[in-house]
Amino acid sequence: MDLRQIRYFVAVAERGGFAAAASTLNVAQSALSRHVKELEDELGGSLLERGARGVSVTESGKVLLARGRWLLAVVDDIKAEVHTENREPSGTVRLGAPSSLGDILYAPLAQIFVKQFPRVRLELSGGLTESLSDRLLRGELDLAIVTTPLPNDHLDYETLVVEQVFVIGPPRDSLLKRGKLTRKEFDTLPAAVTPLSRTPFPSTVPSSLRVDNSTPMKRMVAAGLGYGLLPFSGIQQEVAAGVLSAARVPWIQAERALALPRGRPVSRATREVVTALKIVCRSLIEEGKILTVPVRRT
Repeated sequence: MDLRQIRYFVAVAERGGFAAAASTLNVAQSALSRHVKELEDELGGSLLERGARGVSVTESGKVLLARGRWLLAVVDDIKAEVHTENREPSGTVRLGAPSSLGDILYAPLAQIFVKQFPRVRLELSGGLTESLSDRLLRGELDLAIVTTPLPNDHLDYETLVVEQVFVIGPPRDSLLKRGKLTRKEFDTLPAAVTPLSRTPFPSTVPSSLRVDNSTPMKRMVAAGLGYGLLPFSGIQQEVAAGVLSAARVPWIQAERALALPRGRPVSRATREVVTALKIVCRSLIEEGKILTVPVRRT
């Protein structure tokens, strides 16, 4: 039994006769009949009932027809996938990430794609973990970078990097001047500016200002309206410029994870984005713009 015999049989069964199938396949009717007969001989029984008005499928033929259709579809899918892999990737990839990371990640990512994959269109946006996860599930994003995500039966996660987290305050802040806080000092911090999502700030820290983007958070903190909490990647420029002061809180980490919808096909262009993200992250770590910590096991 070979694929050609199965394809010939399926064509005859679906078109109800050898003449119609031969015309569709552009092969001689005698050759078509011979191949189907050889298939019947090999399988040890009749697959088609032949009559003056055409053919009908036997019970054995119905089994082969169902399996044959499935097998031919798989073969066609394999051909299409291999053909796609042999071509330059194209299409649109919609990526979302927290603004604290996207601010330093998106530009080098775009540079890679402009040079290497000019046929891929990147749509880059920001957001908090909850909104990015919702957009993934609604099909509005192809890929997202989320922060310390909760388990989700509909999303698959892969850790991209685990970052050290810092408390940020206004320039030359006396509470942060040592560059590191103890838990006791952290628990007695004055008011905080927190994101509109899950936050590692304890409930004892009052939070009257909540924002959905790291940029206004940093401006509010710089103005002395409270303290914030961000990974180093989101504050390294402001700390270097003296716009913000910062102190490490060693027990708090921010896991940045790649999130993909479970069970949804992933395009080659999306896979190339994943590869490029890992390359960019390694470069930023080497440049000291991302401070990593070992993955904390609980």
